[in-house]
Amino acid sequence: MGVAIPALVNRFPTLRLAVPAEEVGLRPETADIYGVKSLPVTWDV
Repeated sequence: MGVAIPALVNRFPTLRLAVPAEEVGLRPETADIYGVKSLPVTWDV
């Protein structure tokens, strides 16, 4: 993720969240992989 996210932002500079940050749901800390459930994004062409 440390390589993928910066690469996406460099490739798509207008990439942004499609929902307010407060609406991005996190997986429970007890899950095998901690992180977001989904990350809806959009960008301007």
